[in-house]
Amino acid sequence: MIKIIMRILKIADELSQRLKLSYLFSFLDAIFSMFSLGALFLFLSNWERQGQYTSRLLFQVIRLLVFGIVGKAISQYLVYRLQSTAGYEVVAKERMNVGDHLKRVSMGYFYEHDLGDITASVTSDLNFMEQYSMHMMDKIVTGFLATVTISFFVVTFNWKIGLIFIAGVAISMMVYHKLQIQSVIASKKEQAAQRDAIAATLEYIQGISVVKSFHMHEKHLDGMEQIFTKSEQASSEPIKVFTPLYGVYSMIFRTAACLIVLSASYLVLGNDMDYASFAVIVCAAFTIFTPLETLGQLTQLIRRMDESLNRVEELKTAKEIDQDGKKIELSKFDITFENVEFSYDEKTPLIQNVSFQIPEHTMTAIVGPSGGGKTTITRLLARFWDVQKGSIRIGGRDVRDFTSESLLSYISMVFQNVYLFQDTIENNIKFGNPDATREEVIKAAKKACCHEFILELSNGYDTMIGEAGSTLSGGERQRISIARAILKDAPIVLLDEATASVDPENEVEIQRAIDALVKDKTLIVIAHRISTIKNANQIIVINEGKVAQCGKHKELLKEKGVYQTYWNIRKKADNWHV
Repeated sequence: MIKIIMRILKIADELSQRLKLSYLFSFLDAIFSMFSLGALFLFLSNWERQGQYTSRLLFQVIRLLVFGIVGKAISQYLVYRLQSTAGYEVVAKERMNVGDHLKRVSMGYFYEHDLGDITASVTSDLNFMEQYSMHMMDKIVTGFLATVTISFFVVTFNWKIGLIFIAGVAISMMVYHKLQIQSVIASKKEQAAQRDAIAATLEYIQGISVVKSFHMHEKHLDGMEQIFTKSEQASSEPIKVFTPLYGVYSMIFRTAACLIVLSASYLVLGNDMDYASFAVIVCAAFTIFTPLETLGQLTQLIRRMDESLNRVEELKTAKEIDQDGKKIELSKFDITFENVEFSYDEKTPLIQNVSFQIPEHTMTAIVGPSGGGKTTITRLLARFWDVQKGSIRIGGRDVRDFTSESLLSYISMVFQNVYLFQDTIENNIKFGNPDATREEVIKAAKKACCHEFILELSNGYDTMIGEAGSTLSGGERQRISIARAILKDAPIVLLDEATASVDPENEVEIQRAIDALVKDKTLIVIAHRISTIKNANQIIVINEGKVAQCGKHKELLKEKGVYQTYWNIRKKADNWHV
Protein backbone atom coordinates (compact mmCIF):
# COMPACT_ATOMS: atom_id res chain seq x y z
CA MET A 1 0.00 0.00 0.00
CA ILE A 2 2.74 2.44 0.99
CA LYS A 3 4.50 1.65 -2.30
CA ILE A 4 1.41 2.62 -4.33
CA ILE A 5 0.99 5.84 -2.36
CA MET A 6 4.61 6.82 -3.02
CA ARG A 7 4.25 6.01 -6.73
CA ILE A 8 1.14 8.17 -7.11
CA LEU A 9 2.75 11.02 -5.16
CA LYS A 10 5.75 10.78 -7.49
CA ILE A 11 3.45 11.06 -10.52
CA ALA A 12 1.62 13.97 -8.86
CA ASP A 13 4.93 15.88 -8.73
CA GLU A 14 4.15 19.53 -7.84
CA LEU A 15 0.63 18.53 -6.75
CA SER A 16 2.01 16.11 -4.14
CA GLN A 17 2.20 18.81 -1.43
CA ARG A 18 -1.45 19.62 -2.01
CA LEU A 19 -2.35 15.94 -1.68
CA LYS A 20 -0.33 15.51 1.51
CA LEU A 21 -2.17 18.48 3.00
CA SER A 22 -5.50 16.90 2.03
CA TYR A 23 -4.50 13.69 3.85
CA LEU A 24 -3.78 15.71 6.98
CA PHE A 25 -7.27 17.23 6.89
CA SER A 26 -8.77 13.83 6.12
CA PHE A 27 -7.04 12.46 9.21
CA LEU A 28 -8.36 15.40 11.26
CA ASP A 29 -11.82 14.58 9.91
CA ALA A 30 -11.48 11.08 11.43
CA ILE A 31 -10.29 12.58 14.74
CA PHE A 32 -13.18 15.07 14.88
CA SER A 33 -15.57 12.12 14.39
CA MET A 34 -14.43 10.81 17.78
CA PHE A 35 -15.42 14.01 19.59
CA SER A 36 -18.98 12.74 19.97
CA LEU A 37 -17.66 9.77 21.96
CA GLY A 38 -15.60 12.17 24.05
CA ALA A 39 -18.71 14.25 24.75
CA LEU A 40 -20.64 11.11 25.73
CA PHE A 41 -17.87 10.00 28.10
CA LEU A 42 -17.65 13.47 29.67
CA PHE A 43 -21.40 13.61 30.30
CA LEU A 44 -21.78 10.06 31.66
CA SER A 45 -18.67 10.13 33.85
CA ASN A 46 -19.84 13.34 35.52
CA TRP A 47 -23.38 12.03 35.88
CA GLU A 48 -22.03 8.81 37.41
CA ARG A 49 -19.92 10.72 39.96
CA GLN A 50 -22.39 13.47 40.87
CA GLY A 51 -25.77 11.88 40.07
CA GLN A 52 -26.85 15.04 38.24
CA TYR A 53 -25.75 17.38 35.53
CA THR A 54 -24.99 21.09 35.74
CA SER A 55 -25.33 23.86 33.21
CA ARG A 56 -21.53 24.07 33.16
CA LEU A 57 -21.32 20.38 32.23
CA LEU A 58 -23.94 20.79 29.51
CA PHE A 59 -22.02 23.76 28.14
CA GLN A 60 -18.80 21.70 28.01
CA VAL A 61 -20.55 18.79 26.31
CA ILE A 62 -22.28 21.03 23.75
CA ARG A 63 -19.03 22.90 23.12
CA LEU A 64 -17.23 19.61 22.49
CA LEU A 65 -20.00 18.43 20.12
CA VAL A 66 -20.08 21.74 18.23
CA PHE A 67 -16.30 21.82 18.00
CA GLY A 68 -16.34 18.27 16.58
CA ILE A 69 -19.13 19.01 14.09
CA VAL A 70 -17.59 22.28 12.88
CA GLY A 71 -14.09 20.78 12.75
CA LYS A 72 -15.39 17.80 10.77
CA ALA A 73 -17.29 20.06 8.34
CA ILE A 74 -14.26 22.30 7.75
CA SER A 75 -11.95 19.28 7.33
CA GLN A 76 -14.29 17.63 4.81
CA TYR A 77 -14.61 20.89 2.87
CA LEU A 78 -10.83 21.35 2.69
CA VAL A 79 -10.34 17.70 1.67
CA TYR A 80 -12.86 18.19 -1.15
CA ARG A 81 -11.25 21.45 -2.28
CA LEU A 82 -7.76 19.96 -2.30
CA GLN A 83 -8.68 16.61 -3.90
CA SER A 84 -11.71 17.28 -6.13
CA THR A 85 -9.76 18.08 -9.31
CA ALA A 86 -6.39 16.60 -8.34
CA GLY A 87 -7.01 13.23 -10.03
CA TYR A 88 -7.92 14.89 -13.32
CA GLU A 89 -4.95 17.28 -13.15
CA VAL A 90 -2.47 14.52 -12.29
CA VAL A 91 -3.66 12.15 -15.03
CA ALA A 92 -3.92 14.94 -17.63
CA LYS A 93 -0.26 15.74 -16.96
CA GLU A 94 0.61 12.03 -17.04
CA ARG A 95 -1.10 11.62 -20.44
CA MET A 96 1.03 14.46 -21.81
CA ASN A 97 4.16 12.89 -20.29
CA VAL A 98 3.38 9.52 -21.90
CA GLY A 99 2.65 11.14 -25.28
CA ASP A 100 5.81 13.24 -25.09
CA HIS A 101 7.86 10.14 -24.27
CA LEU A 102 6.34 7.96 -27.02
CA LYS A 103 7.28 10.46 -29.72
CA ARG A 104 10.95 9.85 -28.84
CA VAL A 105 10.63 6.06 -28.86
CA SER A 106 11.82 3.92 -31.76
CA MET A 107 9.11 2.89 -34.24
CA GLY A 108 10.28 -0.65 -33.56
CA TYR A 109 8.59 -0.42 -30.16
CA PHE A 110 5.18 -0.07 -31.82
CA TYR A 111 5.86 -3.06 -34.08
CA GLU A 112 7.03 -5.24 -31.20
CA HIS A 113 4.16 -4.36 -28.82
CA ASP A 114 0.50 -5.09 -29.32
CA LEU A 115 -1.63 -2.07 -30.25
CA GLY A 116 -4.27 -3.27 -27.77
CA ASP A 117 -1.72 -3.13 -24.92
CA ILE A 118 -0.62 0.41 -25.77
CA THR A 119 -4.20 1.59 -26.27
CA ALA A 120 -5.32 0.01 -22.98
CA SER A 121 -2.48 1.72 -21.11
CA VAL A 122 -3.22 5.23 -22.39
CA THR A 123 -7.00 4.85 -22.15
CA SER A 124 -8.44 2.39 -19.62
CA ASP A 125 -5.44 2.38 -17.25
CA LEU A 126 -5.12 6.16 -17.12
CA ASN A 127 -8.92 6.53 -16.93
CA PHE A 128 -8.93 4.16 -13.95
CA MET A 129 -6.22 6.21 -12.25
CA GLU A 130 -8.14 9.39 -12.99
CA GLN A 131 -11.34 8.07 -11.39
CA TYR A 132 -9.99 6.22 -8.36
CA SER A 133 -6.45 7.27 -7.45
CA MET A 134 -7.30 10.24 -5.20
CA HIS A 135 -10.26 8.55 -3.47
CA MET A 136 -8.29 5.36 -2.92
CA MET A 137 -5.17 7.08 -1.58
CA ASP A 138 -7.26 9.16 0.80
CA LYS A 139 -8.90 6.03 2.26
CA ILE A 140 -5.57 4.19 2.55
CA VAL A 141 -3.73 7.04 4.28
CA THR A 142 -6.54 8.01 6.64
CA GLY A 143 -7.35 4.35 7.34
CA PHE A 144 -3.76 3.64 8.32
CA LEU A 145 -3.39 6.79 10.46
CA ALA A 146 -6.81 6.32 12.08
CA THR A 147 -5.98 2.70 13.00
CA VAL A 148 -2.69 3.73 14.65
CA THR A 149 -4.41 6.59 16.51
CA ILE A 150 -7.35 4.46 17.66
CA SER A 151 -4.97 1.74 18.85
CA PHE A 152 -3.14 4.29 20.97
CA PHE A 153 -6.35 5.70 22.50
CA VAL A 154 -7.92 2.29 23.16
CA VAL A 155 -4.78 0.92 24.85
CA THR A 156 -4.51 4.13 26.89
CA PHE A 157 -8.21 4.03 27.78
CA ASN A 158 -8.17 0.36 28.86
CA TRP A 159 -5.23 -1.90 28.13
CA LYS A 160 -7.29 -5.10 28.41
CA ILE A 161 -9.75 -3.92 25.75
CA GLY A 162 -6.76 -2.60 23.78
CA LEU A 163 -5.25 -6.09 23.61
CA ILE A 164 -8.44 -7.48 22.03
CA PHE A 165 -8.43 -4.63 19.50
CA ILE A 166 -4.76 -5.21 18.59
CA ALA A 167 -5.33 -8.99 18.33
CA GLY A 168 -8.24 -8.36 15.94
CA VAL A 169 -6.06 -6.07 13.82
CA ALA A 170 -3.18 -8.59 13.74
CA ILE A 171 -5.40 -11.53 12.68
CA SER A 172 -7.18 -9.41 10.06
CA MET A 173 -3.82 -8.41 8.54
CA MET A 174 -3.01 -12.07 7.87
CA VAL A 175 -6.28 -12.48 5.96
CA TYR A 176 -5.68 -9.13 4.23
CA HIS A 177 -2.30 -10.39 3.02
CA LYS A 178 -4.06 -13.40 1.48
CA LEU A 179 -6.59 -11.03 -0.10
CA GLN A 180 -3.77 -9.06 -1.70
CA ILE A 181 -2.08 -12.16 -3.16
CA GLN A 182 -5.32 -13.44 -4.70
CA SER A 183 -6.17 -9.96 -6.00
CA VAL A 184 -2.78 -9.67 -7.74
CA ILE A 185 -3.31 -12.96 -9.61
CA ALA A 186 -6.91 -12.15 -10.55
CA SER A 187 -6.09 -8.56 -11.53
CA LYS A 188 -3.36 -9.65 -13.97
CA LYS A 189 -5.73 -12.11 -15.66
CA GLU A 190 -8.49 -9.50 -15.81
CA GLN A 191 -6.30 -6.82 -17.38
CA ALA A 192 -4.77 -9.28 -19.87
CA ALA A 193 -8.29 -10.27 -20.98
CA GLN A 194 -9.28 -6.61 -21.26
CA ARG A 195 -6.24 -5.91 -23.46
CA ASP A 196 -7.26 -8.78 -25.75
CA ALA A 197 -10.80 -7.42 -25.93
CA ILE A 198 -9.56 -3.92 -26.83
CA ALA A 199 -7.19 -5.33 -29.49
CA ALA A 200 -10.00 -7.44 -30.99
CA THR A 201 -12.34 -4.44 -31.09
CA LEU A 202 -9.72 -2.24 -32.77
CA GLU A 203 -8.97 -4.95 -35.34
CA TYR A 204 -12.67 -5.42 -36.09
CA ILE A 205 -13.27 -1.68 -36.59
CA GLN A 206 -10.14 -1.21 -38.70
CA GLY A 207 -10.98 -4.21 -40.87
CA ILE A 208 -14.75 -3.70 -41.07
CA SER A 209 -14.66 -3.04 -44.83
CA VAL A 210 -12.91 -6.38 -45.45
CA VAL A 211 -15.29 -8.21 -43.13
CA LYS A 212 -18.29 -6.76 -44.97
CA SER A 213 -16.96 -7.34 -48.48
CA PHE A 214 -16.28 -11.03 -47.82
CA HIS A 215 -19.44 -11.64 -45.75
CA MET A 216 -17.38 -12.81 -42.78
CA HIS A 217 -19.55 -11.16 -40.11
CA GLU A 218 -20.60 -14.33 -38.33
CA LYS A 219 -17.17 -15.99 -38.34
CA HIS A 220 -15.41 -12.83 -37.19
CA LEU A 221 -18.02 -12.12 -34.53
CA ASP A 222 -17.73 -15.71 -33.26
CA GLY A 223 -14.04 -15.09 -32.61
CA MET A 224 -14.81 -11.80 -30.88
CA GLU A 225 -17.51 -13.47 -28.79
CA GLN A 226 -14.95 -15.96 -27.48
CA ILE A 227 -12.59 -13.13 -26.54
CA PHE A 228 -15.36 -11.14 -24.82
CA THR A 229 -16.55 -14.26 -22.97
CA LYS A 230 -12.99 -14.78 -21.74
CA SER A 231 -12.91 -11.12 -20.65
CA GLU A 232 -16.22 -11.56 -18.82
CA GLN A 233 -14.93 -14.65 -17.00
CA ALA A 234 -11.67 -12.93 -16.10
CA SER A 235 -13.59 -9.92 -14.75
CA SER A 236 -15.92 -12.05 -12.63
CA GLU A 237 -13.13 -14.28 -11.26
CA PRO A 238 -11.80 -11.64 -8.80
CA ILE A 239 -15.30 -11.32 -7.31
CA LYS A 240 -15.55 -15.10 -6.80
CA VAL A 241 -12.15 -15.14 -5.08
CA PHE A 242 -12.65 -11.90 -3.17
CA THR A 243 -16.14 -12.46 -1.72
CA PRO A 244 -15.44 -15.45 0.61
CA LEU A 245 -12.09 -14.05 1.75
CA TYR A 246 -13.60 -10.65 2.45
CA GLY A 247 -16.38 -12.41 4.38
CA VAL A 248 -13.74 -13.97 6.66
CA TYR A 249 -11.90 -10.63 6.90
CA SER A 250 -15.09 -8.81 7.91
CA MET A 251 -16.12 -11.58 10.33
CA ILE A 252 -12.87 -11.08 12.26
CA PHE A 253 -13.89 -7.50 13.04
CA ARG A 254 -17.42 -8.52 14.04
CA THR A 255 -16.00 -11.20 16.33
CA ALA A 256 -13.45 -8.79 17.82
CA ALA A 257 -16.22 -6.20 18.39
CA CYS A 258 -18.38 -8.79 20.18
CA LEU A 259 -15.42 -9.85 22.32
CA ILE A 260 -14.77 -6.21 23.21
CA VAL A 261 -18.42 -5.77 24.31
CA LEU A 262 -18.38 -9.04 26.29
CA SER A 263 -15.07 -8.14 27.94
CA ALA A 264 -16.33 -4.67 28.80
CA SER A 265 -19.50 -6.22 30.28
CA TYR A 266 -17.42 -8.59 32.39
CA LEU A 267 -15.23 -5.73 33.59
CA VAL A 268 -18.15 -3.46 34.47
CA LEU A 269 -19.93 -6.27 36.35
CA GLY A 270 -16.75 -6.93 38.29
CA ASN A 271 -16.47 -3.22 39.12
CA ASP A 272 -13.22 -2.99 37.13
CA MET A 273 -14.75 -0.46 34.73
CA ASP A 274 -17.13 2.44 35.24
CA TYR A 275 -20.41 2.71 33.35
CA ALA A 276 -19.29 5.77 31.38
CA SER A 277 -16.31 3.88 29.96
CA PHE A 278 -18.55 0.87 29.28
CA ALA A 279 -21.02 3.00 27.29
CA VAL A 280 -18.24 4.58 25.21
CA ILE A 281 -16.62 1.20 24.48
CA VAL A 282 -19.96 -0.36 23.42
CA CYS A 283 -20.67 2.58 21.09
CA ALA A 284 -17.16 2.46 19.67
CA ALA A 285 -16.81 -1.33 19.38
CA PHE A 286 -18.59 -1.60 16.04
CA THR A 287 -17.02 1.52 14.48
CA ILE A 288 -13.34 1.41 15.47
CA PHE A 289 -12.67 -1.26 12.83
CA THR A 290 -14.35 0.74 10.03
CA PRO A 291 -11.06 2.15 8.56
CA LEU A 292 -9.66 -1.39 8.27
CA GLU A 293 -12.87 -2.72 6.72
CA THR A 294 -12.66 0.06 4.14
CA LEU A 295 -9.10 -1.01 3.29
CA GLY A 296 -10.38 -4.55 2.70
CA GLN A 297 -13.08 -3.27 0.35
CA LEU A 298 -10.40 -1.39 -1.59
CA THR A 299 -8.13 -4.42 -2.04
CA GLN A 300 -9.18 -5.10 -5.64
CA LEU A 301 -8.90 -1.42 -6.55
CA ILE A 302 -5.45 -1.24 -4.95
CA ARG A 303 -4.18 -4.25 -6.91
CA ARG A 304 -5.65 -3.00 -10.15
CA MET A 305 -4.16 0.43 -9.50
CA ASP A 306 -0.77 -1.24 -9.02
CA GLU A 307 -1.14 -3.08 -12.35
CA SER A 308 -2.23 0.12 -14.12
CA LEU A 309 0.76 1.99 -12.71
CA ASN A 310 3.06 -0.82 -13.88
CA ARG A 311 1.71 -0.72 -17.43
CA VAL A 312 1.89 3.06 -17.70
CA GLU A 313 5.43 2.88 -16.29
CA GLU A 314 6.34 0.37 -19.03
CA LEU A 315 5.36 2.96 -21.63
CA LYS A 316 7.27 5.72 -19.86
CA THR A 317 10.43 3.63 -19.56
CA ALA A 318 10.46 2.44 -23.18
CA LYS A 319 13.94 3.28 -24.46
CA GLU A 320 14.14 6.68 -26.14
CA ILE A 321 15.83 6.60 -29.50
CA ASP A 322 17.36 10.05 -29.03
CA GLN A 323 18.33 9.82 -25.37
CA ASP A 324 21.77 11.33 -26.02
CA GLY A 325 20.77 13.49 -28.98
CA LYS A 326 21.43 17.19 -29.38
CA LYS A 327 19.87 20.01 -31.35
CA ILE A 328 22.21 20.44 -34.31
CA GLU A 329 22.25 23.27 -36.85
CA LEU A 330 23.05 22.17 -40.42
CA SER A 331 24.15 24.24 -43.39
CA LYS A 332 24.58 21.33 -45.85
CA PHE A 333 22.09 18.59 -46.64
CA ASP A 334 23.95 15.92 -48.57
CA ILE A 335 23.17 12.37 -47.42
CA THR A 336 25.56 9.44 -46.91
CA PHE A 337 24.77 5.80 -46.14
CA GLU A 338 27.93 3.91 -45.16
CA ASN A 339 27.95 0.12 -44.67
CA VAL A 340 24.46 0.21 -43.17
CA GLU A 341 22.94 -2.98 -41.78
CA PHE A 342 19.54 -3.29 -40.16
CA SER A 343 16.97 -5.89 -39.11
CA TYR A 344 13.69 -5.51 -37.26
CA ASP A 345 14.34 -8.48 -34.99
CA GLU A 346 18.16 -8.10 -34.87
CA LYS A 347 18.40 -11.61 -36.35
CA THR A 348 17.35 -11.61 -40.01
CA PRO A 349 19.07 -8.72 -41.87
CA LEU A 350 16.73 -6.66 -44.03
CA ILE A 351 19.34 -4.09 -45.08
CA GLN A 352 22.84 -5.45 -45.70
CA ASN A 353 26.01 -3.40 -46.17
CA VAL A 354 24.20 -0.55 -47.98
CA SER A 355 26.39 2.38 -49.04
CA PHE A 356 25.56 5.36 -51.28
CA GLN A 357 25.80 9.15 -51.43
CA ILE A 358 23.12 11.70 -52.33
CA PRO A 359 24.42 15.18 -53.22
CA GLU A 360 22.56 18.23 -51.94
CA HIS A 361 19.73 19.65 -54.14
CA THR A 362 19.46 16.49 -56.27
CA MET A 363 16.77 13.93 -56.91
CA THR A 364 17.47 10.27 -56.13
CA ALA A 365 15.02 7.53 -57.10
CA ILE A 366 15.09 4.28 -55.14
CA VAL A 367 13.65 1.38 -57.13
CA GLY A 368 13.46 -2.37 -56.82
CA PRO A 369 11.15 -5.30 -56.10
CA SER A 370 8.58 -5.07 -53.29
CA GLY A 371 9.91 -6.11 -49.91
CA GLY A 372 13.48 -5.32 -50.87
CA GLY A 373 13.97 -2.62 -48.22
CA LYS A 374 13.26 0.62 -50.12
CA THR A 375 10.84 2.09 -47.59
CA THR A 376 13.02 0.92 -44.71
CA ILE A 377 15.93 2.98 -46.07
CA THR A 378 13.86 6.18 -45.95
CA ARG A 379 12.65 5.33 -42.44
CA LEU A 380 16.23 4.78 -41.28
CA LEU A 381 17.19 8.20 -42.65
CA ALA A 382 14.39 9.73 -40.56
CA ARG A 383 15.64 7.60 -37.65
CA PHE A 384 12.43 5.72 -37.03
CA TRP A 385 14.87 2.97 -36.07
CA ASP A 386 18.59 2.92 -35.36
CA VAL A 387 20.90 0.91 -37.59
CA GLN A 388 22.74 -2.08 -36.12
CA LYS A 389 25.91 -1.41 -38.12
CA GLY A 390 27.32 1.41 -40.20
CA SER A 391 26.19 5.02 -40.18
CA ILE A 392 23.81 7.46 -41.88
CA ARG A 393 24.93 11.06 -42.13
CA ILE A 394 23.27 14.32 -43.16
CA GLY A 395 25.60 17.22 -43.84
CA GLY A 396 28.43 15.14 -42.37
CA ARG A 397 26.62 14.54 -39.04
CA ASP A 398 25.46 11.09 -37.92
CA VAL A 399 21.67 11.03 -37.51
CA ARG A 400 22.19 9.41 -34.08
CA ASP A 401 23.74 12.68 -32.87
CA PHE A 402 20.41 14.52 -33.31
CA THR A 403 17.32 14.62 -31.15
CA SER A 404 14.31 13.30 -33.08
CA GLU A 405 12.77 16.77 -33.11
CA SER A 406 15.96 18.36 -34.41
CA LEU A 407 16.48 15.71 -37.12
CA LEU A 408 12.89 15.71 -38.36
CA SER A 409 12.87 19.50 -38.62
CA TYR A 410 15.10 19.00 -41.69
CA ILE A 411 12.91 16.31 -43.29
CA SER A 412 9.46 16.37 -44.91
CA MET A 413 7.80 13.03 -45.62
CA VAL A 414 4.92 12.14 -47.91
CA PHE A 415 3.84 8.56 -47.34
CA GLN A 416 1.95 6.32 -49.72
CA ASN A 417 -0.70 5.69 -47.06
CA VAL A 418 -1.60 9.16 -45.83
CA TYR A 419 -2.99 9.58 -42.33
CA LEU A 420 -5.12 12.64 -41.64
CA PHE A 421 -6.46 13.44 -38.20
CA GLN A 422 -10.09 13.96 -37.21
CA ASP A 423 -9.80 17.73 -37.30
CA THR A 424 -10.25 20.60 -39.74
CA ILE A 425 -8.53 20.70 -43.13
CA GLU A 426 -6.55 23.74 -41.98
CA ASN A 427 -5.27 22.07 -38.81
CA ASN A 428 -4.24 18.97 -40.75
CA ILE A 429 -2.19 21.10 -43.14
CA LYS A 430 -0.74 23.05 -40.19
CA PHE A 431 0.92 19.87 -38.94
CA GLY A 432 3.73 21.07 -41.21
CA ASN A 433 3.96 24.34 -39.30
CA PRO A 434 1.64 24.87 -36.30
CA ASP A 435 2.40 28.61 -36.25
CA ALA A 436 1.40 29.20 -39.88
CA THR A 437 -1.24 31.81 -40.68
CA ARG A 438 -4.39 31.10 -42.72
CA GLU A 439 -2.79 32.90 -45.68
CA GLU A 440 0.30 30.65 -45.50
CA VAL A 441 -1.94 27.56 -45.31
CA ILE A 442 -3.87 28.68 -48.41
CA LYS A 443 -0.63 29.41 -50.27
CA ALA A 444 0.65 25.89 -49.50
CA ALA A 445 -2.70 24.39 -50.51
CA LYS A 446 -2.59 26.21 -53.85
CA LYS A 447 0.90 24.89 -54.54
CA ALA A 448 -0.32 21.40 -53.65
CA CYS A 449 -3.29 21.75 -56.05
CA CYS A 450 -5.88 21.20 -53.33
CA HIS A 451 -7.18 24.75 -52.80
CA GLU A 452 -10.01 24.33 -55.31
CA PHE A 453 -11.50 21.13 -53.90
CA ILE A 454 -11.14 22.48 -50.33
CA LEU A 455 -13.26 25.52 -51.24
CA GLU A 456 -15.94 23.16 -52.59
CA LEU A 457 -16.28 21.49 -49.17
CA SER A 458 -19.10 22.58 -46.85
CA ASN A 459 -16.94 24.78 -44.58
CA GLY A 460 -13.84 25.18 -46.72
CA TYR A 461 -10.66 25.08 -44.65
CA ASP A 462 -12.75 24.72 -41.47
CA THR A 463 -14.36 21.48 -42.70
CA MET A 464 -13.98 18.62 -40.22
CA ILE A 465 -12.73 15.44 -41.85
CA GLY A 466 -13.33 11.89 -40.63
CA GLU A 467 -10.78 9.83 -38.78
CA ALA A 468 -7.79 8.98 -41.01
CA GLY A 469 -9.29 11.30 -43.65
CA SER A 470 -12.05 8.81 -44.45
CA THR A 471 -14.33 11.50 -45.91
CA LEU A 472 -11.80 12.39 -48.63
CA SER A 473 -10.61 10.48 -51.69
CA GLY A 474 -7.13 8.97 -51.82
CA GLY A 475 -5.89 11.66 -54.20
CA GLU A 476 -7.31 14.45 -52.04
CA ARG A 477 -5.67 13.04 -48.94
CA GLN A 478 -2.38 12.77 -50.80
CA ARG A 479 -2.50 16.41 -51.91
CA ILE A 480 -3.28 17.62 -48.38
CA SER A 481 -0.29 15.61 -47.21
CA ILE A 482 1.87 17.37 -49.80
CA ALA A 483 0.47 20.76 -48.71
CA ARG A 484 1.52 19.85 -45.19
CA ALA A 485 5.06 19.11 -46.43
CA ILE A 486 5.18 22.32 -48.49
CA LEU A 487 4.20 24.33 -45.42
CA LYS A 488 7.00 22.69 -43.44
CA ASP A 489 9.52 23.72 -46.12
CA ALA A 490 12.20 21.26 -44.97
CA PRO A 491 15.42 20.96 -47.03
CA ILE A 492 15.10 17.16 -47.42
CA VAL A 493 11.98 15.53 -48.89
CA LEU A 494 11.14 11.81 -48.76
CA LEU A 495 8.41 10.60 -51.14
CA ASP A 496 7.20 7.05 -50.64
CA GLU A 497 5.38 5.94 -53.82
CA ALA A 498 3.19 9.03 -53.61
CA THR A 499 1.39 8.39 -56.93
CA ALA A 500 1.47 4.59 -56.93
CA SER A 501 -2.21 3.99 -56.18
CA VAL A 502 -4.13 6.97 -57.54
CA ASP A 503 -6.11 7.48 -60.74
CA PRO A 504 -4.56 9.32 -63.75
CA GLU A 505 -6.44 12.56 -63.08
CA ASN A 506 -5.25 12.72 -59.49
CA GLU A 507 -1.76 11.66 -60.56
CA VAL A 508 -1.41 14.75 -62.74
CA GLU A 509 -2.49 17.01 -59.88
CA ILE A 510 -0.24 15.22 -57.40
CA GLN A 511 2.73 15.41 -59.76
CA ARG A 512 2.23 19.17 -60.09
CA ALA A 513 2.07 19.40 -56.29
CA ILE A 514 5.27 17.37 -55.96
CA ASP A 515 7.06 19.63 -58.44
CA ALA A 516 6.19 22.59 -56.19
CA LEU A 517 7.30 20.71 -53.09
CA VAL A 518 10.73 19.55 -54.24
CA LYS A 519 12.04 22.74 -55.79
CA ASP A 520 15.59 23.37 -54.48
CA LYS A 521 15.36 20.37 -52.14
CA THR A 522 17.34 17.18 -51.61
CA LEU A 523 14.80 14.64 -52.79
CA ILE A 524 14.60 10.88 -52.26
CA VAL A 525 11.68 9.21 -53.98
CA ILE A 526 10.57 5.59 -53.91
CA ALA A 527 9.20 5.41 -57.41
CA HIS A 528 7.30 3.06 -59.67
CA ARG A 529 6.34 5.52 -62.42
CA ILE A 530 8.59 5.60 -65.47
CA SER A 531 8.47 9.40 -65.78
CA THR A 532 9.63 9.86 -62.20
CA ILE A 533 12.49 7.38 -62.55
CA LYS A 534 13.78 8.86 -65.83
CA ASN A 535 14.04 12.39 -64.41
CA ALA A 536 16.14 11.38 -61.40
CA ASN A 537 19.74 12.61 -61.09
CA GLN A 538 20.61 9.24 -59.59
CA ILE A 539 18.89 5.86 -59.40
CA ILE A 540 19.65 3.39 -56.62
CA VAL A 541 18.46 -0.16 -57.23
CA ILE A 542 17.72 -2.12 -54.05
CA ASN A 543 17.35 -5.88 -54.29
CA GLU A 544 17.13 -8.24 -51.30
CA GLY A 545 18.34 -5.52 -48.93
CA LYS A 546 21.47 -4.67 -50.93
CA VAL A 547 22.47 -2.00 -53.44
CA ALA A 548 22.35 -3.97 -56.69
CA GLN A 549 23.11 -1.01 -59.01
CA CYS A 550 23.58 2.73 -58.84
CA GLY A 551 23.74 5.31 -61.62
CA LYS A 552 21.73 7.36 -64.13
CA HIS A 553 18.83 5.98 -66.14
CA LYS A 554 20.64 5.64 -69.48
CA GLU A 555 23.72 4.10 -67.87
CA LEU A 556 21.72 1.48 -66.01
CA LEU A 557 19.66 0.55 -69.07
CA LYS A 558 22.84 -0.46 -70.86
CA GLU A 559 23.81 -2.86 -68.07
CA LYS A 560 22.26 -6.28 -67.82
CA GLY A 561 20.85 -6.51 -64.36
CA VAL A 562 17.97 -5.85 -62.00
CA TYR A 563 17.26 -2.33 -63.31
CA GLN A 564 16.99 -3.37 -66.95
CA THR A 565 14.61 -6.19 -66.01
CA TYR A 566 12.64 -3.89 -63.72
CA TRP A 567 12.39 -1.19 -66.43
CA ASN A 568 11.09 -3.60 -69.04
CA ILE A 569 8.43 -4.89 -66.63
CA ARG A 570 7.35 -1.33 -65.76
CA LYS A 571 7.09 -0.39 -69.46
CA LYS A 572 4.88 -3.39 -70.14
CA ALA A 573 2.71 -2.53 -67.15
CA ASP A 574 2.35 1.13 -68.15
CA ASN A 575 1.48 0.21 -71.75
CA TRP A 576 -1.13 -2.36 -70.71
CA HIS A 577 -4.76 -1.33 -71.30
CA VAL A 578 -8.14 -2.97 -70.81
